[in-house]
Amino acid sequence: MAKNRWDDEQIEILKGLIARKISLARAAVIMKRPQSSVQIQARRLGAPFPGVRAIKARLKAQFDEAEKKALR
Repeated sequence: MAKNRWDDEQIEILKGLIARKISLARAAVIMKRPQSSVQIQARRLGAPFPGVRAIKARLKAQFDEAEKKALR
C-alpha cells in the first residue's frame, strides 16, 4: 500500500479545520483520508482532536446553558 504524504497545503487545511473545531470524522471526509491518518497528523502538529467523551461533555454543557437561558 502506497503512503499518501501530507503536503504543506493539506497541513494548513487541517490546521484550519482544527481551529474551527471540526470533528475528526468530518475532517477525514473533507481531507479524503482515513480518520486514523488525520488523527495522527493532528497529534504530530500538537493539536489532537478531542475524544468522543470530551465532545459529548461540551455539547451537553452547551445544551444545558441554552436550556437555562430559555427558562429565564
